[in-house]
Parts: sequence; structure tokens; C-alpha cells
Amino acid sequence: MEKLTYILRSTKIIDPRSKHHGKINDVLIENGNISLISKKIIYEKQYIEIKIKNLHISPGFLDMNTHIGEPGYEHREDVKSGSDAAKKGGFTGIVYMPSTNPPIQNVSDINFIKKKFEKNIIDVFPVGSITKNMEGKEITEMHDMKKAGAITFTDDLNSIENPMIMSIALEYTKDFKTPIIVVPFEQKLCENGLLNEGKTSTSLGLQGIPDVAEVIRTNRDIELTDYNKGKLHFSTVSTKKSLELIKKAKEKNINISNDIAAYQLILNDEMLSNFDANLKVFPPIRSKKMQKEFIKNIKTGNIDAISSNHTPIELEKKKCSFANAKFGIIGLETTFAIANTVLKKEIELEKIIELLSINPRKILNIECPKIEEKNKANITLYDPEKKWIFRRNDIKSKSKNSPFENYEFTGRALGVINNGMLHLDS
Repeated sequence: MEKLTYILRSTKIIDPRSKHHGKINDVLIENGNISLISKKIIYEKQYIEIKIKNLHISPGFLDMNTHIGEPGYEHREDVKSGSDAAKKGGFTGIVYMPSTNPPIQNVSDINFIKKKFEKNIIDVFPVGSITKNMEGKEITEMHDMKKAGAITFTDDLNSIENPMIMSIALEYTKDFKTPIIVVPFEQKLCENGLLNEGKTSTSLGLQGIPDVAEVIRTNRDIELTDYNKGKLHFSTVSTKKSLELIKKAKEKNINISNDIAAYQLILNDEMLSNFDANLKVFPPIRSKKMQKEFIKNIKTGNIDAISSNHTPIELEKKKCSFANAKFGIIGLETTFAIANTVLKKEIELEKIIELLSINPRKILNIECPKIEEKNKANITLYDPEKKWIFRRNDIKSKSKNSPFENYEFTGRALGVINNGMLHLDS
């Protein structure tokens, strides 16, 4: 496939590792690589010009927590619709969680995912399951999957209850350059829980999910990581005490990192008074007070990354009673918009880019693209000041389970360039 030539005109470069950071320049891209960065580029051959008001570019966003339904749940999301959602949201790469049917648990499964993404503008980083069928009983062939291209391992929301199994998994990470991923919660403390335990759950008369369910498991897994000298990433952390435990562990040089789901920055449990099933997520949306804690921990650097926790759910599993609805919302199309809307007055734009692009790659030991000459063009195009309303027809995911329909955001992804291809938002 021929790789076309592009010139981005008068674009502001936001890449704190680049000598061009903060400057407005033209950028020439040839054969999938950045050929020239200069104030004014004159090019005699044929090219595609990209000239957009207030155009900003950064290293392509990477999402650390993407659920795609293929194989087994293609009616929720398949590779094409998931890729379309990713590029719509400005992501050039996704970490492909193994919660499929059957789970991603052997070399053939890893090869299947990689094959599906051949010649795709979106880079895929498949994750293998830690235990067979994600049942928490028997470790998978992790080394074989790693050699085949698994970026790391997780049992996702099938939380590993057996501490010995978890300990063995952490022992494996001594041979890996990446941490395994966990969503920390004690299953028994979450049984029948529907939303955050607090004033709202009490007033609505619904079973709550207590903070302590996450805190207990976070503490256990920190201790096991330290004991095994392993590597661990806590995904979608949602409580103050968990963040405090993580901070103390980092100060002790325990090899851990964390991310939060973008929706936690903008949603709170008081919004559940109308029983909107699109607000039923896991981990649950927390209190207004906790929203301030998330921002505080981002500002101090204790939160390492922001993920989408993109979880497509078919309409009939959401258009039902709140108690019977499945957990999850889609998030790829709105993650940058949420982060920018909430954080633009709290932190510098470059810090938002670190949370979405640079830090996820550091955590997973993936080479991070740098916006400099002779480097591969792996770029997100966006306007951090653009106000826009998220409409239903903006949704590229097969599933439409978003609570953000008709929500006005500030900051919009405009397109992506990667693998020699260009996508511009229509």
C-alpha cells in the first residue's frame, strides 16, 4: 500500500520530550515518517495539506483498558467498530483486554488478535489472561504468549481471589519488562452491589459497593508485589485510601503504577437519582468529594495514566431495570474530551498528554513516538479549545451505552496519523 505525503500547516507541537515542544511549525510526513519540521515548508511534489484552525499535535494516544468483543461478543464490538471508535477519540493504539469468549489465553488467541489488526491505522497490544478461562485456578502459558506478542496479562474483572495464584503471577513478572494488570476488588464484598456505597445508595434503597472492597485488595496486591519483587499495574483505581496506599508503596520503591477511568473525573453518584443504566459502571462512579481527590492525585503525580475503560454493552442489557443492567460504558470517543474539559484549568496541556500518551507507554515498556525529524509519524491531531456536543451519531462503537449524549465538552480529537495512514474526523 502506497504511503501518501502530508503537510500539517501551522500546528502547535505538544511533546515534552521534543525540542519542538510548544512551537508552531509545519510538519512534513513522507512514507510514514516525519521528514521535516520547519516554520514554513515548501514542497514541490504532490502532497495532502492539512490546515485546521488551532491544530495541535502530540504523540498518539494509547488506551490502557479497551474491551473489544471479538471473539465471542462481536454483537457488542468488533475489530472494525472498535478501531473506528479509537481513531475517533484520537487513539493510535489500544491495549486489548482478554475478556472475550473464550478469553485470550494462548498463543493462537494472541496471533488471532494481531492478525485482525494487520494494516490497521490502530496499533494493537493484546493482553493475555493470567489464569485459564479467567477462573483464577490455573496459570496460563504466560511465557509462550509473551513471546507471541502479548504485551502483558490480566484477569480483568475476574479478580484473582487466591493469593497464591496471584503470587505466582507476580513471580513471572521478574522475567517480563511489563507489569501485570489488576482491577482491585474483593468479590465477596461486591456481591449484589449496584453502585457506590454512600448517601445515594441509601436514599435509593440499592445495595452499594463499598470502598473497602477495593482497599483490601489493593493492600494485598501491594504486599504480594513487594514480597515477590514483581511488577503490578492497578487499573481503574477509584478510592482515596487505595491511592494513599499506592503513594506510600511508590515511596518505598515498590514497582507499581496505576490509572483511573476518565469517567471518574466528570461523573458522581448523585447523578444516579434517575436510575440511568448508562451510569452503571465498574468500578462504580464515586462521590463529588472523590472527584476532587482524583484531581489532587493527578496534580501531585500519584495517578500515572487515564484510561477509557471502554466497555461496550448491547442495548437490551442497558435498556432494562438498573438492577438487571450490565456494568459498563463506552469511552474511547470521549476520554480525551473528558480529561481536557475537567483538567484544562488544573494542569498544563502537556501533563494531559503525558497521562494519555507518554505514561501508558512507559508503564508497558512500549517505545513512545517522539515528534522529531526521522521518527515514525504516530500522531494525534486535536484542538484543546474546541467546544462541541457529543451526539449519538458521533458514536462509532457498535454499542451506544454512553451517558454523555448531548454533553458539551471542551477539546476534541480531530484525527490520527499512524502506520503511514491518515484519518481525519468528518
